[in-house]
Amino acid sequence: MTDIQLVPLETADREQFIRDNQDAFNFGALQEFGLRNERYEEDGEIISRETIERCIDEGAAFRIMQDGKPVGGVVIKTEYDCGELELLFVSPNVHSRGIGYGAWCAVEEMHPEVTVWETNTPYFEKRNIHFYVNRCGFHIVEFYNGHHRDPQDTEDEVFEMFRFEKVLPVSPEAIQAQIRRITFYEGIMQQAVQLAEETPERKKLLRELSDYYGSAAWKRDFAADEAGLLPKELKRGVLSEDGIYNLLD
Repeated sequence: MTDIQLVPLETADREQFIRDNQDAFNFGALQEFGLRNERYEEDGEIISRETIERCIDEGAAFRIMQDGKPVGGVVIKTEYDCGELELLFVSPNVHSRGIGYGAWCAVEEMHPEVTVWETNTPYFEKRNIHFYVNRCGFHIVEFYNGHHRDPQDTEDEVFEMFRFEKVLPVSPEAIQAQIRRITFYEGIMQQAVQLAEETPERKKLLRELSDYYGSAAWKRDFAADEAGLLPKELKRGVLSEDGIYNLLD
């Protein structure tokens, strides 16, 4: 495997990281469509500065380094046993050298607690689709378009994107992450029970519980409980379907 390292992005390198990211995305679109630019987020750029900066600010950004030189970048965001690959790019002049795959393997190794990774890519990025599906083991699980919009898309313009998921075997680190999540929401549930009146604080707590109860994360936690993977002494009332349903009702 290509010898690469992930180095946390420093403030001094932020501008170059943004420029390199835009150049890599533009290269892919140029190969597919030539100079047509109707798919650009902003003038001359497939991915906007605003999008990249939001990803950096909300996640963890790394420079992909090889032989002491930057050859790409990656931005990820993790929460308990869930992970999002926000951005991954490799400089066009070093394509097809295993750098992207090496970077992805380093990300997985960095976060053994994550069992479900998610990412998106534009429908026309054939190179990326091949990379995620055939190299990294992701599966396409959703196609965002005019008939099925991305729930995070609050703008009028529709971006046609594929959503990918990669599900990994449950690890001891993942079980510990699940325990932390269950404990967190168990605390929220107990706070909501103690607040008898319908105060704004109680409504906020119930919204958080409702989001958790309807999520894939709750289903994974419930399945782990059913499989006997959680400690017997763990307080887990939040995993009781009747209990949480009655509280929300």
